[in-house]
Amino acid sequence: MIQRGEVPSVVTYSALMDGYCLRGQMEEAHKVFDSLVNMGLQPDIISYCSLINGYCKKRRIDEAMYLFKEVSRKGLTPDIVTYNTMVHGLFENGKCSAAQELFSEMLASGQSPDLCTYRILLDGLCKNRQIAEALSMFQAMENSEICYDIVCYNILIDGTSKAGSLEIARKLFNEVFSRGLQPNAYTYNVMIGGLCRKGLMDDAKELLTRMEEEGCLPDHFTYNLIVQGYLKRSERDEAIVLLEKMLAMGFSAHATTISMLVDLLPTRGQDPTLLNMIQKLVPRT
Repeated sequence: MIQRGEVPSVVTYSALMDGYCLRGQMEEAHKVFDSLVNMGLQPDIISYCSLINGYCKKRRIDEAMYLFKEVSRKGLTPDIVTYNTMVHGLFENGKCSAAQELFSEMLASGQSPDLCTYRILLDGLCKNRQIAEALSMFQAMENSEICYDIVCYNILIDGTSKAGSLEIARKLFNEVFSRGLQPNAYTYNVMIGGLCRKGLMDDAKELLTRMEEEGCLPDHFTYNLIVQGYLKRSERDEAIVLLEKMLAMGFSAHATTISMLVDLLPTRGQDPTLLNMIQKLVPRT
């Protein structure tokens, strides 16, 4: 294009930068950014956001933050997408306090959070085991005009159950139905996973039945979670029954599930049922 004497637009440069960022080639992406400036063009917020996102995904968070701050220095105003990108990057790089501070700065600047912002905050707080803060954020979300969705509940159910707060997870799970939301397979899976971690296998099996009755089809994650729960308790017979059902539905056992079955061999000796199941699960070369 340049060889033909045509001057690329900011949109063209931004698209090229985005392509390099998606491939993780940040040096090439920044060269395009520099070329844009050298051509006398003014980078727009999309140009900056592409680079910020690329640096965040490469865990080069300091460079991402430098660019974020440069946005204001250049007279541009960060939009909600730019804020969301930077907050998400901070959380993903373990900078939880910095992410929360940036969110406060965003509110102070007059920028209103959207549903994506709250999803990022809930997920980041839960992954950093700040459950109380996540629940408080969820309450603030309820008091705003933002309509929460099943994704927000999934994040909280998963986060609270993994943090050991199973009763809170159960309360949130039941809320899904009272709020008129439709749980998906992931919703059931995170709740079943929480029950299995606590060894509540009867409750997990009961929830599997409810899942099927509600018309939500279990997937391979569902079955592997429950099978692994039984195997952790050395309840081989229950595990085998579910594995047979799982195979009949066309699902495969995860590597962890197979490994747990193999670990039972020393205690079971030449158990023909167990050996037969392992042969069914292990791929033939």
